[in-house]
Amino acid sequence: MKDGLIEKIKSRGYWRVNFQPITAAVRLDSMQKSKEIVEKNAVNLRGWDFPHIPSRDDETTGSSTSGNYYEGWTDWSNYKEFWQMYKSGQFLSYLALREDWFEESLTASSWAERIKPMTSLSILNSVIYEITEVFEFLSRLTSSGLYEEGVLVNMSLHNIENRELWIEDQTRISFSYPRKTKAKELVFNKEYSKEDVINDSKKLANSMILEIFDAFGWNPSSEQVSADQEKILSRN
Repeated sequence: MKDGLIEKIKSRGYWRVNFQPITAAVRLDSMQKSKEIVEKNAVNLRGWDFPHIPSRDDETTGSSTSGNYYEGWTDWSNYKEFWQMYKSGQFLSYLALREDWFEESLTASSWAERIKPMTSLSILNSVIYEITEVFEFLSRLTSSGLYEEGVLVNMSLHNIENRELWIEDQTRISFSYPRKTKAKELVFNKEYSKEDVINDSKKLANSMILEIFDAFGWNPSSEQVSADQEKILSRN
């Protein structure tokens, strides 16, 4: 991994995503299998995949193997992230909030003046779409046989104190007053069965999304969030 990338990600807002099998066993017998299962099941619904699969090795992106995991990383534009897939079936990812890095963006630099680092949380890209993609990826991994006995999902959102929710879609009505949180981080630990993940990944994501928004004092309906989820899942 690129030197200093973890520290860079943790210096501002970020998601930590971790999947752990309920039972201990070696599920992937080689680094090649660890690589292939991520590449096969990665989710690409909005022009950027999760997890992002590096297509080259240079100063902005790359991949490598370690003793018991395969990893990929990116430090390009306002995309800062890395992931590791362990032979045990554990998956770990850190994703920087993209709105915190607009000054480095190659496509959204016009937002840099308006959206300052550590001030905002995008309701669509960083919450609804991100969480929906994470659970869709989990569902695909589970369907591939990785979590037959169930999975423990740990997701946490960090460095969010005093942020306010940001509606980046300018066609939508703005909030009548700022929706902020005093929480420094939000942590979610849930254990799911194979059947839960495969059959209800959208519903599981919906529940977590609503908990995030509740921490900011906003309570949209489950149906409202579901409509946005369906847009991303149908690639619209």
